[in-house]
Amino acid sequence: MFGKIVVGKALAGLAAAGVVSGALATGVLAAPAAATASASPAAPQRQPAARKDAFAGTVTAISDTQLTVKDRAGASRTFLRDASTKVYRGKDQVAWSEIEVNSHVGLRFAERDGKVYALRIQIGRAHTAGRVQSVKGNVITIRTREGKDVKVTVGAQTKFFQVQGKGQRKAASLQDVKAGDRLAAAGAWDKTGSFDAALVLFHQPKAG
Repeated sequence: MFGKIVVGKALAGLAAAGVVSGALATGVLAAPAAATASASPAAPQRQPAARKDAFAGTVTAISDTQLTVKDRAGASRTFLRDASTKVYRGKDQVAWSEIEVNSHVGLRFAERDGKVYALRIQIGRAHTAGRVQSVKGNVITIRTREGKDVKVTVGAQTKFFQVQGKGQRKAASLQDVKAGDRLAAAGAWDKTGSFDAALVLFHQPKAG
């Protein structure tokens, strides 16, 4: 259930999905201060234009022939499947059935005859975030921004990091997570609606 993860990629995935920025303090996933200080000053780089044939977000609906994806701005798009559609998890090509509602995906697409077809779908880790309501056994219950309570299940291979400030985080454990903390997790939804976490980041608000 809890596969091995590359922590750096998972952290990047959380930041890219906009989860941590909404759940934790701004900039907490920046590079550590020491690394930042050693970097040479550089002129601002022009950001590359967003690809017009790419889309990323959370799967909200899927059938044998199409899937609907909502991005972090709330925009939804539906993509058709045909014989050229390929699905990947990491570097491995997998079956269409590996995609589930709440999967986080990035995809390339093409428009043909007025219809939009998915060409390549990359399955990533799903994300969730909220304020910790309780910690009981290996289950952390959080309340999301929308007011929904989510049970986050952790295991022996779950990685924990406590965010201490901008660019600062340290390895932690389940015992460090307390009610009232702000928490973001990367992992996968199970069929019961609970969230199996591979990575957990949390921030303890300052007293007062």
